[in-house]
Amino acid sequence: MMVGLGTLFMAITFAAMGLLWRKKLFTARPFLWVLMLSFPFPYIANTAGWMTAELGRQPWLVYNLLRTAHGNSAMVSSGNATFTLLGFLGMYFVIGVLFLMLVLRRIGEGPAFAH
Repeated sequence: MMVGLGTLFMAITFAAMGLLWRKKLFTARPFLWVLMLSFPFPYIANTAGWMTAELGRQPWLVYNLLRTAHGNSAMVSSGNATFTLLGFLGMYFVIGVLFLMLVLRRIGEGPAFAH
């Protein structure tokens, strides 16, 4: 999925470059809708790549090389894992709020080419 979305990103970028080169990008309403509706794709691609990397480790534990029950670390306590999880949740929450604030401010400014 990540590679497919990356290919889609390149196709959208080249189409946008072509329209910009012909000075039709800001008047091509269907393509502007494509640009607007494609904003969640980078997050989907990022999550799909992360899931592929992390879930790909599980079969290594399963196929009689190492049991899943033996795949944990004795050096990492549940408190450490909880603290790390809460830290990442907090960090991503702050990044998400900042992202939304910046996007809403940009939307409030309106387009730069408005007459």
